[in-house]
Amino acid sequence: MLKVEKLDAFSSLAKILAGQTGKMLNYSELSNTLGISVATVRNYLWYLEKTFITETVSPYFKNIRKEITKAPVVYFYDIGFRNYSIGLFGTVGETDGLGFVFQNLIFNILKNKILYSSGKINYWRTKDKAEVDFIVSVGNKLIPIEVKYADIKKPEIERSLRSFIEKYSPEKAFVVNKSFKGRVDIGKTEINFIPFWELIGKDIFR
Repeated sequence: MLKVEKLDAFSSLAKILAGQTGKMLNYSELSNTLGISVATVRNYLWYLEKTFITETVSPYFKNIRKEITKAPVVYFYDIGFRNYSIGLFGTVGETDGLGFVFQNLIFNILKNKILYSSGKINYWRTKDKAEVDFIVSVGNKLIPIEVKYADIKKPEIERSLRSFIEKYSPEKAFVVNKSFKGRVDIGKTEINFIPFWELIGKDIFR
């Protein structure tokens, strides 16, 4: 049985997380906002995960100690619940937060793809704020995935994804977007632009 002593704070935490889906968490800031200790914030985040409401994604590091101590980002299992909790059920398209909802959708698709494998999902961010939404790792394979809720007209590689490719030289990378399909290469890396619906049936590990 969950030991949630401050139900209002627990409920407020879920709402705050819904409002910053896909953004880095600041435990101290959450603690101050909710009036609870950092330890309680961490406990409540754990409860939200164990009840399949949210899932945290840690940053990608080869050093596992760094991975587990750096700030995670949070996504929701049920996007409808996420929208409902902040009063946007059925009206999310009228806000500027649709890009993060789209990002959450792609996370859920990726999560299903690695469900029966040894794969894991991280995100990547450097000190100079280069950031890639998802890094999917299966064995020794690294697959960077950028998510763009945009009507892309031509295949352009942004600085963040280019930085990851230059550092790690993955075999392939993906830019998931609304409708554009194309391909470009950087060195030995094949970068595929694909519409989001194509990701559902695509074996990205092959």
